[in-house]
Amino acid sequence: MKRIFVLLLVCVLALSFAFAGGASDSSGPKVIKVAHYYAESHPLNIALQEVFKPMVEEESGGRFQVQIYPNNTLGAEKEFMEATKIGTVEMCIAGNTISDQFPKFKIINFPWVFSDIDSSYAVLSDPEVQNSIFADALSVNMVGKGFVLNGVRAVSNNVRPINTVADCQGIKLRLPEVSQFVDNGRALGFNVVTMSMSEIFTALQQGVIDGQENPPTTLLTSGWYEVQKYLSMTNHQITYDWIAFSKTFWDSLSAEDQALLEKACKAFADAEVEMYKESSADDIQKLIDNGVTVNEISEENMAEFRAIGEGVIEKYANDLPEFNEILTLVREKEAAL
Repeated sequence: MKRIFVLLLVCVLALSFAFAGGASDSSGPKVIKVAHYYAESHPLNIALQEVFKPMVEEESGGRFQVQIYPNNTLGAEKEFMEATKIGTVEMCIAGNTISDQFPKFKIINFPWVFSDIDSSYAVLSDPEVQNSIFADALSVNMVGKGFVLNGVRAVSNNVRPINTVADCQGIKLRLPEVSQFVDNGRALGFNVVTMSMSEIFTALQQGVIDGQENPPTTLLTSGWYEVQKYLSMTNHQITYDWIAFSKTFWDSLSAEDQALLEKACKAFADAEVEMYKESSADDIQKLIDNGVTVNEISEENMAEFRAIGEGVIEKYANDLPEFNEILTLVREKEAAL
């Protein structure tokens, strides 16, 4: 009976997605549902609302209507990615959960790979880099159309300020269920707990975890600062999400409409990275104003964090030929800037 109930529930959800948008009749616009896990006030959601949505709707002459679903409205990342794969969601902003299946995707979310936002964005905007990474997504019915900045990650927690690697010992830190995040966290001495973003606030509030690591802007816009005491600027990862379309939806479009969506994706990603850079310092100050203690890490101590991260990079490069291939290409592109 439980299996029958679950099957019926999945069918109902699929039908609700379909009626909410997707293919439409000739009397109205075609709906593009866009799912992601960021709060409404996050720069990524703002860029979707202010750049992507109006560009697509206006330049298509009203043939498309963009509906944006922030803050896990259509489920956590795994759920809305599955919906994108089967075509009940047309587009999503996806993280790194696919990377254990396709190791090239690890490059967009790996500790100490990139040195700064501008060079990392330039490298990930390179067509050769994008084509190399996105080729794998086609096999799971997804089409990649660019990268969008997640941000520079830092660690918040309720135990102590983190100034050295030794300070990481024993802190229960939430990490996404992605292997390189987990391996890097454990190498630093954290007691790693994996869970989706949608569970973080309650887990912090109830003491299931002591902390989490995300860009300060995400800490602020998601409201987690309300249940966090310390923010340490470890700056251990410059991370990106990827813009994913359902291949079923993408293949149904004309070449003209595909070109329009590609243009809108590029404009959205360009705008978001600038919004993030402009808001970052203000967001940190807002966290301080709301009672979060923020500390920088000395260059000497940071070198110890980097050394541990390099060890994780070396392990993955040795174990995963696909990761080593994209890492080599990315470092070549960055050196050429």
